[in-house]
Amino acid sequence: MLSNLLYTPIMLRMLGQSEYGVYSLSSSVIGYFALLYTGMSSTYLRYYSSYRAKGDEDSIARLNGLFLVLFSSMGLLALVLGMAMSFNLKAVLGSGLTEAELSLAKVLFVIMSVNMALLMPKTVFAALVIAQERFVFIKLLGVVTAILSPVLNLILLYQGYGSVGMSIVVLAVTVADLLVNIWYCHFRFRCRFDFKRLPFYLLPGMFSFSVFLVLQGIMDQLNWHLGKILLSYVADSAAIAVYSVGLQIDLMFGSMAGAFYGVVVPQIYRLVQEQKLDELTQLWIKVGRYQFYVLFFIWSAFITFGQDFIRLWAGHGYDDAYWVAVILMTPIVIHLCQVMGMEVIRAYNKHAQWVMVHLLFAGLGFVLCIPLASLYGAIGVAIGTCVNSFLVTNIYDNWYYYKAGKLDVVRFFRNFSGFLPAVLVVLLSVNILSYLFPVSNWLDFAAVITCFLLLYCVIMYTLGMNSSERMQVKKIIRRCSF
Repeated sequence: MLSNLLYTPIMLRMLGQSEYGVYSLSSSVIGYFALLYTGMSSTYLRYYSSYRAKGDEDSIARLNGLFLVLFSSMGLLALVLGMAMSFNLKAVLGSGLTEAELSLAKVLFVIMSVNMALLMPKTVFAALVIAQERFVFIKLLGVVTAILSPVLNLILLYQGYGSVGMSIVVLAVTVADLLVNIWYCHFRFRCRFDFKRLPFYLLPGMFSFSVFLVLQGIMDQLNWHLGKILLSYVADSAAIAVYSVGLQIDLMFGSMAGAFYGVVVPQIYRLVQEQKLDELTQLWIKVGRYQFYVLFFIWSAFITFGQDFIRLWAGHGYDDAYWVAVILMTPIVIHLCQVMGMEVIRAYNKHAQWVMVHLLFAGLGFVLCIPLASLYGAIGVAIGTCVNSFLVTNIYDNWYYYKAGKLDVVRFFRNFSGFLPAVLVVLLSVNILSYLFPVSNWLDFAAVITCFLLLYCVIMYTLGMNSSERMQVKKIIRRCSF
């Protein structure tokens, strides 16, 4: 996320609004091919663990061969489909792009299709490394690629290669990543691949295991990325760029929630197994409160200073990205504080209905976006997505957390109602700060955000935190003071 914050503003200025819109649109369309292998890594690990527990190395070798053949075939399919689309871009992307933009998109489609074709077999070798529990290697490789990609991108951008250069960098990093994973599997683990007597009889079980993960991937694409394609039909590349920037901020906001509940996942499954429902609700509320402190700070800061941030960060021409981000972020603030409930649903194995309902709402939300996009462009797409998000996450999800997850939703909201005085004081205080200290440069922005952070901590400590949380803060302060 930090690399995105630092790299994105430079990239936006060097590409320009039009080219960034074409690049973002192209990567989103080709990204749909990733749905071909969504959830297949988890499927591999499921069968691998079973064979490993039995010490059946021959079956593991045949499983490796099956997955390599399967993923390579899907990679070839993605390549063929991507190439076919590159020669029929008007049918795929609509009439919102100029001839020059369509020509650029054609080149990007070809490069990105080759990249997607290589990503699929790379997934097999990456899954093999995960199965060996070499997490340090995986994290290290991830950090290297995360740093290397923007650095190489900036070098090619400064050389004038634009979005084509960026796509080539992505392809080169994928090739390098694939080769490193192949080397690691072959020389460190001596992984065997048996292509004789491939266990094709496993395929029905594999697909039935991963089908709901695929549906969830489709739901995410409908919610977040199909709007770009819609804008290519009813607007232009500038509107796509504006929507992409607002969406990127929203996705970074949403990613903050996973950092909190991820550490308690084993505890969730243990409590579900032991049917300790009261402790489960207590944990849900506890984690949700910690998430609220961070998420509400980010949301209230962005609501107040977001226009200044967009102006400084993204540059001229992206003013509407502020409204796109605000509209997308606002209905999911409380939902993000409840995301642990989704893991509870999975622990009960009751996620099938949740996925189907979310998929239905995502489809209805997209239908709603069509007239709104024609009227209001990028902001219209955000409004349609906002309505969908509000209805499904704040109404349906809470009902389903109670029904299927056996969580005490009333108790959750009764507990969160205690935040109301702190919330009102925070909103009043941040508006006074914005009035007293106008922002004209990054130094002003850093100063006012620092002031707000200190004020926010004081307000939440005195008005928002319960006695247990205050005790934790005091322990941290005492620990840091020695």
